[in-house]
Amino acid sequence: MRTLFGLMAVVATVNAGAGTAQAQITSKPIDTNALVVKPVDAATGLIGNTVRFVSRVTASTLDNNALIRTVNNLFGTKQAATPTMQGGLSPLPHPSQYQSTYYKSAIQPVMPSYQILNVNVGK
Repeated sequence: MRTLFGLMAVVATVNAGAGTAQAQITSKPIDTNALVVKPVDAATGLIGNTVRFVSRVTASTLDNNALIRTVNNLFGTKQAATPTMQGGLSPLPHPSQYQSTYYKSAIQPVMPSYQILNVNVGK
């Protein structure tokens, strides 16, 4: 009896496998744009926007903090103001106030070229 049930199980398995083997296989290309690119863009956009929001809130909090402003005023360095007059007897404007005192020349230097001479010409 056991062998009869075993034999029926083997026949059923073989018939089931033969039925699926005869089915035609259809191939469908994978849409990588929908399955990979869009979810990655959504995740990176969410992470990027979160980091941007947190950094802006943190910077705003630090900029408006009175203690940090006081420490910066006490120990920070200040940029020296650009002088408007030259030192000396004559009150001339400082040269840094002029945009440019150099004008390009139409004559531009050319890099030198070299020539290899053949020494064995006369021999």
